[in-house]
Amino acid sequence: MPSKKRVLIPIVVILVLIVGALMAIKASVHKDAHLNTQSVELIEGAQLPDFQLVRLDGTKVSVGDLQNKVMMINFWATWCEACMEEMPSIVGLREKYAPKGFEVLAINVDENPDQVVPTAIKKFGIKFPVFTDKNNAMSELFDVHAIPLTVVIDKDRKILMVESGGREWMGDDVQQMLTKWLQ
Repeated sequence: MPSKKRVLIPIVVILVLIVGALMAIKASVHKDAHLNTQSVELIEGAQLPDFQLVRLDGTKVSVGDLQNKVMMINFWATWCEACMEEMPSIVGLREKYAPKGFEVLAINVDENPDQVVPTAIKKFGIKFPVFTDKNNAMSELFDVHAIPLTVVIDKDRKILMVESGGREWMGDDVQQMLTKWLQ
């Protein structure tokens, strides 16, 4: 029996050292990757930087190049029940307030958006721009940990509202705030 312990103890020590080294390397790589990535502080009043969005067809657009409007940025996926439940109210809100200067930017986080997003667009009658986040750049910028995540910004990209989780967007409280922000 003592001979098994003599063999097992060094093996266990070596495994612990290897696992520890791998964890240290992973933490270092993760830290370096985040040093190159801007992130937004999602609090009311914070200013969003200009950033690039990628359309379904792969073309890129800068948020700074979009018309100056009050905008709702909504992170969603077709597999997310709460996202699908709130989508009709987002569509309704956009239809009602688009003539007054309101726009929705939907950022889809599905793994294969080309396959699933066109069906969702048709199902919900989405007429606002839908973008993809295949490389997770937007999710990292907005520090998205759960969806749906919605951020409403003013014409100067200042955050007006942050909502994590599903919501009924046609509610009186939202419409009152939106009417105020559009003035």
